[in-house]
Amino acid sequence: AKTISDEMKFGLYDQGDYPDFAAVKAAFESTYDCLGITCADVGGLSDTGVAAPCSETSPWPDIAGYTPGSDVTKHANLDLDQQALEAALKESTPNFDLAEAWYAVGGYSLSGKAPNGLRTMKGFSTSAESRMYNGCVGCPYKTFSAFYDYYEDFDYADKWVSAALDGTNMAFSSGRHGPNDFATLGDAARIEAVKKGTAYMNVWMYVIREFEDAIDDCETCADGLNCNEFSDSISSDSPQYNAVHAWDEGVAFYAGSLEGPNVGGSSAGEMVYRLAEKRCANFGTCESGETGLSNVNKELLADFTAGEALLKNGLCHAVRPIVDRIIKQMTVPLVQGSLRYAYKVGESISGEAKVGTDRSQKNAAEGAVFTAAVLPLVHECNVAAAKTISDE
Repeated sequence: AKTISDEMKFGLYDQGDYPDFAAVKAAFESTYDCLGITCADVGGLSDTGVAAPCSETSPWPDIAGYTPGSDVTKHANLDLDQQALEAALKESTPNFDLAEAWYAVGGYSLSGKAPNGLRTMKGFSTSAESRMYNGCVGCPYKTFSAFYDYYEDFDYADKWVSAALDGTNMAFSSGRHGPNDFATLGDAARIEAVKKGTAYMNVWMYVIREFEDAIDDCETCADGLNCNEFSDSISSDSPQYNAVHAWDEGVAFYAGSLEGPNVGGSSAGEMVYRLAEKRCANFGTCESGETGLSNVNKELLADFTAGEALLKNGLCHAVRPIVDRIIKQMTVPLVQGSLRYAYKVGESISGEAKVGTDRSQKNAAEGAVFTAAVLPLVHECNVAAAKTISDE
């Protein structure tokens, strides 16, 4: 509104100041959703060029059905690092050194702010104190605080993953959910601790950080523009600098590039989106029971879209309940993963013939890492329950 007024108000013509048509047109188009009108409704003054009708199509690719309002292509490519990490661990002799390079150095997700020009999954955890606890407008973020209070390590996720990569003993500062002696647990356990830890501990928490950051950006931005001071973007001159960019980053990290543009994604996916799809088939929580889109991703897509629209219109406080719902939905596949592997390796139960019939070091390790990714939230609800889960 300010742009339009500054360009069109009375008196400018007499001073020889003429409106910047492109700026006025872009400012109007940015409000079409809020006004309840479309590009087709307004039309254009010419068939081509700047005066042509605008397009409802985003210039950036959709992410598993979500249409981003900014360019987060490079962010979504982080899942290619995860894919490469897992490929290194699948070699005939697991290549932990190469996997560590993909984790700590990266390669596919470009970032103008990272020291080497690449964002990394390791950096998501090692920067957590400043980005989620004491260096952000809304700090400390509630969900991260629960994990810090439980583990007493700001970099709890990196401690886990790095120890598994190095094959060393690791204990959290709190002494909870450990010790984890990756030196003696064997390669199968180390591999699961790494590839599940990176996606469901490092990335999972950073996704939430981005949604929290979107609220911070929205609430501390005076004019609705250049609002991403606290987000991991390219430069202040980039067109994607707006209040919704951090939100888009969260979706990009949640789903990744390999899911593709369509709702339901692709089996090639590597991030939390894919976990929700796998576990819904195990637990009958897809749209059609064991088939179709997971209820988790169905609900999340609706909330991602709703949050984006609110941020575009500067309705910052209305985004808080949406973020709270998102966190709850993102917790579901972690609980499902924990239960699945407790079932596979558990003690026999009368009447449940399949309990404990798939025992292996690999499956035990998967259960341990899934529980590590969710125990702090359980602990907030019930301390005794969290202890029971960890002990078992």
